[in-house]
Amino acid sequence: MFITFYPTWIGEYGSDAVPISRQLWLRKMKAIVAARLGGPEVLELREVEDPVGGAGEVVIDVVRAGVNFADLLSLRGRYAAAPPPPFTPGLEVSGVEGGSGRPVIALLTTGGFAAKVVADSRFVFDATELDLELAGGWPLVTVTAFFGLSEMARLRPGETVLVTAAAGGLGSTSVQVAKALGAGHVVGMASTPEKREFALRQGADEAIGYDDPVPPVDIVMDGVGGKVFQSALSSVRPLGRMVLFGASSGQVPEIPSFDALRRRNIGILPFSLGMLRASDAVRTADLATQALNLLRSGRVAPPIGRTFPLAEAAQALEMLGSRQTVGKLLLAP
Repeated sequence: MFITFYPTWIGEYGSDAVPISRQLWLRKMKAIVAARLGGPEVLELREVEDPVGGAGEVVIDVVRAGVNFADLLSLRGRYAAAPPPPFTPGLEVSGVEGGSGRPVIALLTTGGFAAKVVADSRFVFDATELDLELAGGWPLVTVTAFFGLSEMARLRPGETVLVTAAAGGLGSTSVQVAKALGAGHVVGMASTPEKREFALRQGADEAIGYDDPVPPVDIVMDGVGGKVFQSALSSVRPLGRMVLFGASSGQVPEIPSFDALRRRNIGILPFSLGMLRASDAVRTADLATQALNLLRSGRVAPPIGRTFPLAEAAQALEMLGSRQTVGKLLLAP
């Protein structure tokens, strides 16, 4: 579309003015925008200008965008790495690199719920071997599970791993990654018989409910918090490790005192991929490459539960927040 401006043009989000008589070719795309903080109801489908990449950046035509619990936290102002409103949520995509046409997957700081996105080239990875209609939900959970198990917990072959919320996106991926890294026995914890069966299909050797007795384990991967954290903590053997990704229950884990942990000889390790990336992007990108090799080898393939049209991003996040889902949710622009 050829547009002539008289005398100014008001930008999508505010009052960015274009000088009188300036003429530009503007291309528009669809994007989901959080205009203010709140729940999924604050999301709006808007027409915005196509993003333009700068030095060290890549423009990606999005095929699929992954939906994550961190997106819900971003809307509520509870995700430290999120920008202030107005912003476009979305931390991972699959797509095609602009110009080259190369299939890629990417880890983002924001912006994935859109037809196009700009990504830091260090966090854009070749996806030639992958199905782009599935892979949009793979990079974030795979990298997070790998960092938690390999780098934080230092998983040794043969160890026993407990995964809470084992039917969710991160949980089901953690089951797969634990097996790929040599865990001897993986226990999936989930709320319903259907979810426990789903965890078993992802490779768990055993599946238990939240009220069931928890067997002794060496490593716990927990993103639930609250009573689930306390139950899992009681099962950790001496020299065991707990990796904490968050608190989807809404109850932050109450970490025992120094003396209590020392008496039991266990470690509790909170982890944030977003904050690690912010503090050491080079190291994060290098280790992410190792994690994503698990996808290329076929040893890990996070399950996709459902794909929504981009316009239904709010419904996808509502479903995710209700804990009625299994596997990863995706958006299709």
